[in-house]
Amino acid sequence: MSDYLFLMESRVSPAQWQVLMAVERAAAELEINLYLVGGAIRDLVAGSPIDDLDFVVEGKASKLVKELRRRGVRVLSENAALQSAEVEFTKGISGSVSMARTEIFAKPGAAPKIAPATIIADLRRRDFPMNSIGISLSPNSRGLLLDPANGLADIEKHEIRAQHNYIFFDDPVRMFRAVRLRARLRFTWDPKLVSQFQKALDAGMAQAASGELLAQEMRQLARERDPVPILKELEKEKLLRALNPRLHVKTIDWQTFSKTTKASQLLLQAGMRAPSFPLFLHLLIHKLPTRDRKAIYDRLRLPKAERDLPQKLESEAKKLAKELSGKNGKIPTKLYQMLSKTPPDLLLLLMTNFPQKIIQTRIKTYFSKFLPLRANLPEKELQQLGVKPTTPRFQKILDAFFFASIEGEIRTPNQRQKYLAQLVQQVR
Repeated sequence: MSDYLFLMESRVSPAQWQVLMAVERAAAELEINLYLVGGAIRDLVAGSPIDDLDFVVEGKASKLVKELRRRGVRVLSENAALQSAEVEFTKGISGSVSMARTEIFAKPGAAPKIAPATIIADLRRRDFPMNSIGISLSPNSRGLLLDPANGLADIEKHEIRAQHNYIFFDDPVRMFRAVRLRARLRFTWDPKLVSQFQKALDAGMAQAASGELLAQEMRQLARERDPVPILKELEKEKLLRALNPRLHVKTIDWQTFSKTTKASQLLLQAGMRAPSFPLFLHLLIHKLPTRDRKAIYDRLRLPKAERDLPQKLESEAKKLAKELSGKNGKIPTKLYQMLSKTPPDLLLLLMTNFPQKIIQTRIKTYFSKFLPLRANLPEKELQQLGVKPTTPRFQKILDAFFFASIEGEIRTPNQRQKYLAQLVQQVR
């Protein structure tokens, strides 16, 4: 194993490592050259949390996407022209699978002309050298680090540098990305990049950004662990006004965003990701007049389902809050069943929009008591008692043990051992 693969295994979560190995096996079976690229490598080297896993293949990405879908990976969106797909590998672990390609831009903000390419050509066409690093996951070169633009040196210097002179004119969305990464990583721009950014800003390039590509960048912003400092930097650089002239520091609900960030970090610790992009965008623009909100939705080409989602979520949150504060919320088993079925966006709204003590106490019980108990069930002890882990009986016993635990029937190690043995005899 190479030093970088060893470093990655030690830095990513066990679930992320399992995803890496699963995608690697799938690509090997299809005889496709596979590479992990971009943000994951940058954050690995920089010592930042690794969120998304972005893969590039040489050849048709659709072939690997089809195989991953067959294996249970959820495909969130596909772009046939780019041979790219946004995917959710498992709960809380997302990323992308793309074809190695070159891009030629006919004019600013226009869709580029795409052609298949080698991995080195793909890395060279990217925005910043620190985002142009890859690690091979192919059998014949596994663990090989690819860094054609010396991005490692930029990361060591905490500096963001442009890959070439026209990055902001080719794709103005990169202006937003440059600010986002500067704020999140706390890096500086090199003097040349500062000049390039200002020229693009003066030329009105932000307004020329493709709505579809801008929506993709905003989706990335929605996935940030703390978007508030990034939003403030985007406002400082006057980039938010490219979405709408009325979107600025005084029309953003900073207090709600701060509460949302705290709640989303708690959800992330439990393996859940929120807010979704539609809810994030709603939080960002909800203080604007209706006509301006519609203009932003149109600018980003949001489908109707995403436009309608926030209102639907708020309606469902009111119903759930009422149920949560009622008699069913008093019963641990029913409380767990209620909240375990609740999507992350709804949990987020309950945590931020309903300050009633009874609601917040019950949500806290779910996260601080129920979920830790669920994650530490006696699986090894049950196997030692002769129950096979792959059987339905195994899961039934664990479920019964868990519900007895949250109902207070199991309090001591002795009770734990006796109750488990009793369940083994009773559940068939």
